[in-house]
Amino acid sequence: MKNLVLIGSGNLATNLGLSLVSKGYTVLQVWSKQLKNAKKLAKKLNCDYTDSLNNLHDADLYILSVKDDSINSVLSKISLDSVVHTSGSVDINIFNDKFDNYGVLYPLQTFNKNILSDFSEIPICIESNNKKYEKKLFNLANSLSKNTIKISSEQRKIIHIAAVFASNFTNHMFTIADSLLADKKIDFKLLMPLINQTIAKLNTNLAKDVQTGPAKRKDNKIIKDHLKNISNNSNKELYRLITNSIIESNE
Repeated sequence: MKNLVLIGSGNLATNLGLSLVSKGYTVLQVWSKQLKNAKKLAKKLNCDYTDSLNNLHDADLYILSVKDDSINSVLSKISLDSVVHTSGSVDINIFNDKFDNYGVLYPLQTFNKNILSDFSEIPICIESNNKKYEKKLFNLANSLSKNTIKISSEQRKIIHIAAVFASNFTNHMFTIADSLLADKKIDFKLLMPLINQTIAKLNTNLAKDVQTGPAKRKDNKIIKDHLKNISNNSNKELYRLITNSIIESNE
């Protein structure tokens, strides 16, 4: 599996493609529905590009890295010997036994085109339709990451849900915190030591065991005062829901 084609040109495809090339793999071609996006990534990877699924180069592996709701549409238009998708939430059964060798290569990380991720620190979850192909995927993933794990579709879906809570929802909380501080002309960076310490504690403790704050203490006076000082109704309701969840989980 040395010669690859990337089907997709987004955040994950960009980071994965650059990481693969740095490890000696050859990306032959990038496909994107928008030709300009394919061209942009292809320039970084020094390879060919296309916006036609009927014009894909011959390769050892085709890596499908598109939006989840586009996977089925793309798969219906291609006929390949070796293909994987990179989704955290899409079942392996989406391939419907149409291909000889197929599977999942799911890097458990959040990606940005403009910030290159260190894949050696990223867990990669793999799944395959047969043991021989699974070994090939494992070897590829293992060349990128220090932590490659064989995970079923059912397990992967739960991992993805957990990741949404741990990363996506958490980042939204940072956005709200930033907005609250900005209203009073306070720099969000003031919270960084607190955020870093909160995360650092998780290296040696269960999250539930290090929960702090007014909800954990059931400090109703502080909670009411906080609610009074939150002007945005959506944020007020979110504060109330999360507070109640913390209280209930610590009963």
